[in-house]
Amino acid sequence: MSQLPTLSNAQIMQICKVIGDTGSGLTGSEIGGLLAELRLPDPGGSTTKWRRLDCALVQRVNATKSTNIVYSLISHCFEPARGLEQPERYRWMMSEVNRTLMLVGVEILDSGKFHLVKAATNLSEVERRTKELRNKLIGYGAHAEVLKCCRWELLTEDYYHAVHEAAKSLCERVRTMSGLSLDGTRLFEKAFSLNDPYLALNALQTESERNQQNGLKELLNGVMHLVRNPTAHELRIHWDVNEEDAVDTLNLISYLHKLLDRCVVVRWAS
Repeated sequence: MSQLPTLSNAQIMQICKVIGDTGSGLTGSEIGGLLAELRLPDPGGSTTKWRRLDCALVQRVNATKSTNIVYSLISHCFEPARGLEQPERYRWMMSEVNRTLMLVGVEILDSGKFHLVKAATNLSEVERRTKELRNKLIGYGAHAEVLKCCRWELLTEDYYHAVHEAAKSLCERVRTMSGLSLDGTRLFEKAFSLNDPYLALNALQTESERNQQNGLKELLNGVMHLVRNPTAHELRIHWDVNEEDAVDTLNLISYLHKLLDRCVVVRWAS
């Protein structure tokens, strides 16, 4: 963690206020467990939750002259398994912590790992960057499924994970509609088969209708090859996504969701 930038006392305090938030943060017992995992001295429950965290962290920061312990706490807090029980709380905390981390050019991913982003120089830039991409997509008429599944990634302007999550939403939607448990291209090949389909874009009676069905299937497969598979398996440095690419890709995924809106269920997987 030595390559991560140093955090100021104010930034540490803000992170603690998010994680120890009364309504949406960790519980007192969860904070106690987190401090124990990191072998930090626990000031106890006689103070507010965020002050309890802040006190423990600042003691270690002062002793070591390093803010690595803060990054360790963030990484432990957002270890993926912790988000399974209350995903909305987990996502809210992650989004809010990332607003502070953006000021030093860092972001925590939903894998519990950090990556570097362009640092924001002031609060106004943080606000602009958290809204700009989402507003552009809304202006283009992005499908609700794209905005819903990407809302946290979009709020932190993480283009890489925005397009990845949006691509995953296509698989999830087809699985929900068809009852199939497959994934990726295998899912689309079976769901939109011309001979024995689970989902149909049209009546499939004419050559043109069958071509449209096949075209939808190939477009879905294309998104998997172009977007989801590279972002799932390649290091970020080898598959960077700029704002223009993100907008174009998310609009394509929105169009595919609109086509799925028109599909009917031919049969349901047992």
